[in-house]
Amino acid sequence: MSEEGSLYQALINAAADGIIMIDCRGRIETFSPAAEALFGYSADEVIGQNVSILMPSDMASQHDGYLQNHVRTGNEAIIGKGREVTGRRKNGELFEMHLSVGKAMGRDGQPSFVGICHDLTDYKTALYQLQRVDTRYQSVLDSQGLLIVRMSLNGDVLLSNQAFENFLAELPKRDHFKFVDCLQGNDIDTFQSHLSSLREEGNTEFKLMLTMKSLGQSSCEVEWWIRRVMDPDGVHIQAVGIDVSEKVLASNEAYLLKHFDPVTKLPNVDFLRKKFAESERCHPDQSFVFVQFELVSFQRMRKLGSDLEVDENLRFLASTFKQDPSVEAVSRIAQGRFLIIYRAPRQHDAKEVVSTYLNYLEQRIQAQSIVAPEWRAGCAPHWEGTSFDHTLACSEMALSYSHQKNHAIVFYSSEIQKLCERTKILHRRLVNALAFGHIKVFMQPKINLKTHTICGFEALMRWSDDILGFVSPFEIIQVVQELGLEAELDRYIITKTLNAISEHKTLFSTEAPVSINISAKSFIRRDVIEHLVYGIAERDLCYQMVEVEVTEDAVLSIDEVVKTNAKLLQEHKINICLDDFGTGYSALSYLGKLPLDNLKIDRAFVKEIHTERGKVMLEAIVSIAKSLDLTVTAEGVEESDQCAMLEEMGCDFAQGFLFSKALPMEELNCFLSAWGH
Repeated sequence: MSEEGSLYQALINAAADGIIMIDCRGRIETFSPAAEALFGYSADEVIGQNVSILMPSDMASQHDGYLQNHVRTGNEAIIGKGREVTGRRKNGELFEMHLSVGKAMGRDGQPSFVGICHDLTDYKTALYQLQRVDTRYQSVLDSQGLLIVRMSLNGDVLLSNQAFENFLAELPKRDHFKFVDCLQGNDIDTFQSHLSSLREEGNTEFKLMLTMKSLGQSSCEVEWWIRRVMDPDGVHIQAVGIDVSEKVLASNEAYLLKHFDPVTKLPNVDFLRKKFAESERCHPDQSFVFVQFELVSFQRMRKLGSDLEVDENLRFLASTFKQDPSVEAVSRIAQGRFLIIYRAPRQHDAKEVVSTYLNYLEQRIQAQSIVAPEWRAGCAPHWEGTSFDHTLACSEMALSYSHQKNHAIVFYSSEIQKLCERTKILHRRLVNALAFGHIKVFMQPKINLKTHTICGFEALMRWSDDILGFVSPFEIIQVVQELGLEAELDRYIITKTLNAISEHKTLFSTEAPVSINISAKSFIRRDVIEHLVYGIAERDLCYQMVEVEVTEDAVLSIDEVVKTNAKLLQEHKINICLDDFGTGYSALSYLGKLPLDNLKIDRAFVKEIHTERGKVMLEAIVSIAKSLDLTVTAEGVEESDQCAMLEEMGCDFAQGFLFSKALPMEELNCFLSAWGH
């Protein structure tokens, strides 16, 4: 062994603290005699083993992951810093120790780690041992790294160890000084109060967190165990402290993450609920209004701008809210949604005050954002005696209603409450209706405008509930979207329609196919399209007896799955119709990217056919369709002159109340007979 190696081994063997070296995989390479005494293992038993055998099971299971993360990322959070951990001896006994970790790079470029382990068992009994402190024992205390102080009953520091003096090195050097000279702020009064209790023998021991003046830092948090002791020299106060500043900092950060939004620094609803309760107690006569403010254009802002820009806009909004003197409190409760608790002079003034404020806020957003802001607000007055959560729920009902009716600001009312209660019932009843087949399929005929013969049908859902009565298709679709059941509903309607065709084959043909509406969310799913194709084959139907209608948003979401689905339909000669053209995005550049067969004009355009603007729009739509070699269907035709004008423009097919409403299967045969089918 070289002289350098011998010296290294001598240092390892002589060290009072346990020294353990591990490689980058956590395997033990060196285990000092002091470590053997501390853990109860011999070096031969542990060298080559994973260091996790020296840890409690919960720590052992995570250690390798922490080590690999450090090696991968180079995070130095624990290197060179001491911390208190739990060790596990060979006999299974757990004990507390102080661990310092160092790091060195080997010749092979791989890191090794050295841990210095100090048993803290003696520290736990230090409070009691300090009754016989003398000069000889002082040197022992100075080596432990704890802050140890003895003081008089008046708080004069009589004796302290070197660690305490180094920790508070900026204090003037003098033989005696008050312990409170080391404290900051309100902690001075806190300590004095506890000291008074000790003098009066009310308590003999307590634990206290105090903010101390520290060298190189504005302050440090120290956890003190303070005890009244008696020795031959009289009655004194004994204090032992540990610097827990890092622990407090981590705790504060965890508190912020739990209770505050990381982007805007606004409190969450749980925190706001407690804060508002305090406001109510302090201002019992104050009127409040809860406003749920939502940026409807939030996702569009995300797509068109960078995350940094959007976050900056959110911080701008938060700052605007907080600076307004009329705002009691504010919270970010969803991505683009805020809860503002607004102080209103009187309840009957609330609507005018809040409306004025939100219009002002819109102008501020307009000036700040690259995207024109689209927003909604639901407002609810907070009545005395009602709970925070009740008013919050009322404001959410108002916001939901604002979306349904496309209103910028809506104030809660009993009518809105009833509608929301109906919606809740509707949610439950719809799921039940899908499960038990209560939603029926009706057929609305389509007419060929040139021959005035029936050229097809559209399958339309109809639902009359035992409790709710008739539920419109619009309501059904709205609830389905809220519950995320688009694919489930589409599969249901496909199954119902194919069953109807199969059971009444004489009523349908390839010359008069049935159109089935499929939502945009379903059109991007392979399983829904296959459900249709396989369903036709299973019932031994001709594929051309069915058509598919999709809306414009499906066209805009073109990806490989959409193209594959469209190709599958095309291969089976199932026509694809673009429904409600002109009411959505009207992205003409997308029309040629799917194998469309028919373009369907929405009833809103047909209603305007007698106006010059409406007529021009219809002629343009028909012209676009014809240029793409598409047939054209107009829906919502209710008057004979509308029918004549559409035919003159070149529209191929039409459907509407002029010809027939949607009919149940049992009435369809009579209608066809009367029509002359």
